[in-house]
Amino acid sequence: MNMLVQPAPLPEEMDRGYLGRIMRINGYRTPKDAVEAMAAHFGEEGRSRREVTTHELLSRMAGMTTEQFAQRHTTLPLRRGITSYFPGLLHGSEERRSLLHNSASLRKGQAAFFCKECVEADVRFHGASYWRRDLQTPGQIWCPKHMKPLHFTTSVDPFIASPAMSMEVADQIPEDWVRPAIGNPHVERFIELAAALFDRAEPLDVALIAPLLRDTGSAQGYKANASSKQGVLISDHIKALFPEQWLSAVFYEVVEKSMGAYLHQVDGALYLRKSASSVIAYLLVLSVLFESADHAINALSGACSGDAMPGLRQRSAKRSIPDMDELLEHYVAARGGHAEVARMLELPVYVVRKTLCNIGLPNLPEWDVTSEIGAVAALRAYYLNKRSYLSSREISGLTEARFDALMRQCGPKMAIALDRMTPKTRNQTRTRRMKGRLPVRLEQEAVLATPQFREMLLQN
Repeated sequence: MNMLVQPAPLPEEMDRGYLGRIMRINGYRTPKDAVEAMAAHFGEEGRSRREVTTHELLSRMAGMTTEQFAQRHTTLPLRRGITSYFPGLLHGSEERRSLLHNSASLRKGQAAFFCKECVEADVRFHGASYWRRDLQTPGQIWCPKHMKPLHFTTSVDPFIASPAMSMEVADQIPEDWVRPAIGNPHVERFIELAAALFDRAEPLDVALIAPLLRDTGSAQGYKANASSKQGVLISDHIKALFPEQWLSAVFYEVVEKSMGAYLHQVDGALYLRKSASSVIAYLLVLSVLFESADHAINALSGACSGDAMPGLRQRSAKRSIPDMDELLEHYVAARGGHAEVARMLELPVYVVRKTLCNIGLPNLPEWDVTSEIGAVAALRAYYLNKRSYLSSREISGLTEARFDALMRQCGPKMAIALDRMTPKTRNQTRTRRMKGRLPVRLEQEAVLATPQFREMLLQN
């Protein structure tokens, strides 16, 4: 058994930064070596990271449970703060090890933020600098203690090195990005809401808070669904209320959209029973709908516990089939699953199935958007990539008769649905789940750091 020095995590220290500190203290050159040494230290040699996750190993090094470590030293409580995927699961729970493996820790390629004055103070007080979790909050582009723009670094794995080691190569958020954001009441509310999610042990259930958001938004004059002819788009109001550069760093699609153009990721947050987008979209919406962060969190907690807010209309016992545009939105949110659409609408499956089939939206199997084979991949190839019928059928893996039967069920709306269900990849170098843009140099350095760019230089 390898014996390692087990340093205690510093207050709110980021998990990957803690891994970097363990690596340096124990003299390992790479995170992989350090993780394998931790596994050996705890008698877990030979087990894969899916069997014993890095998050579990770091929790043991810290002397904490996986739940305690996730809630104090990761951004998981924010990233998974509002979800439709196992909402009853505590942050860091070992019940679903796959979630710990895939989502508990930040991956490589994330921009890392720090305050130089905090770094110097940490070195004096703790003897080492470390990555503070609150400074990694989207939208927190200045230090709340020193009121100065943060610095950031974009190396391949920035949290592994200490902030002090990144001082000379870091860039700083421009002053004119920060100045309009400080003191803006909606920005302040957004950051307070993010901090409140960090304090929660479990996420909020999208299915339970959707009626609250719908009714609150409708009462304030916002469109409560995509087909409504009354009200204004809440994405338009968000675009008008938040400082442009700050909003671009948090959720750039809002800045890029035209006024009056429906933005599914944000406007859909008012009614969809499946997650319309990232938690960031919900925080933007909540920052507009509620007069304070406390009011918003209390209302959301009440909705999840079954307490109805006074003044909101009650859902009628009998629901009617919505119009075609709303049906299409639910179909997209459910990834083409008729049973899931029926659950979202609280209607019998046979009623929903008949209606969707009548407008050319067949029931689709569960699918992976990255898969290049299967029935859905074949439909994408035919409708979106304009592949031939024969080549699309080959992709499907279905017999001619079964593929013909599937194609006969599809109508004109199928292409629209597939396009909305397929993630856009306009910038391949952007990190997954990143919804914001930082100063131009950040994107340039991200490109320079890619293996493809280095290989191109060697070839030339």
